[in-house]
Amino acid sequence: MDPYYTITGPRPDLAAVEVNPPEGYIGSKLIPTISVTDKTGTVYYNDVTADSSAQTGRSTVTAPNSTTIAGNSTTYTCAEAISRGKIAPDEVKAFGGIANADQVGVKFAKRNVLNAIEAAIATVTTGSTADTTFDAAKFTTQAQTALDTVRLYYGKTTLLGGTITLKRMVQAMLADDNIGPMLSRIVSGTSPSVATAGVQFTAWLNAISMLIGVDQVLAGDDTIWNAGDNANKLVIGKFDDNSDPLRYKYEPVFARNYLFLPDGTQPWFVESIADRLTKANVYDASAWYNVVTLNTSAIYVFDGVPA
Repeated sequence: MDPYYTITGPRPDLAAVEVNPPEGYIGSKLIPTISVTDKTGTVYYNDVTADSSAQTGRSTVTAPNSTTIAGNSTTYTCAEAISRGKIAPDEVKAFGGIANADQVGVKFAKRNVLNAIEAAIATVTTGSTADTTFDAAKFTTQAQTALDTVRLYYGKTTLLGGTITLKRMVQAMLADDNIGPMLSRIVSGTSPSVATAGVQFTAWLNAISMLIGVDQVLAGDDTIWNAGDNANKLVIGKFDDNSDPLRYKYEPVFARNYLFLPDGTQPWFVESIADRLTKANVYDASAWYNVVTLNTSAIYVFDGVPA
């Protein structure tokens, strides 16, 4: 076997290679993944039944008023996302051998597919049509309106957006004469050690969480979460952690990502190709998925964060 060329064929060994994603991958914390063995199918899920007034003054032996509670259904169709990386044979030695080059090529291809999945999740959250325009001076009350809107849905209350968008949000709030001092006080505390810790971005996110009353604040990679229709937008919503894979059947949750298992076990199909015509080692990674929104009203979208 040529030490500078890979082997040609499916590579289940490389499909299992762990990819360390760049900082800011938050999609799986928002929309849990459901593994499926069919590329298409029907999903039966729970949606919100609006509250109704409890009945008073019911006559004896008369049935109480009732509200029918029923589920809903939709479909999913998993589509392919594929990426290809190439490494020239004369670069293989620089990587320390073909085994290492195989790892480098496959990690590159898999990471690009993960980027596509992350972008699909961003599209159905920050990419959605805005419900209102961000106003730093009124954001605490705007946030409460958002929390009231999503209260009937299941999950952690979450504020999310691109990292740069969240930083601009913090800057805008600090510049406000009323909100700024309150936010600064939460971060600075009463001691020098606490004040020093306050220079960290995570401290400001924790302060925002405390100020507006959400469980968590998530900052996404700006190349995805501040691109296109996602730019300068924030979301407050309810997102569950998938501690129960069947929760969507009996609780109203936001969305699920349906991920096809081509071999019935794992979602990746990876190939390596020794291409002697183009003098390249080729690495392909494919995954089939569909991000499906189940309850669109589980999120509240803000646009207009100052650029």
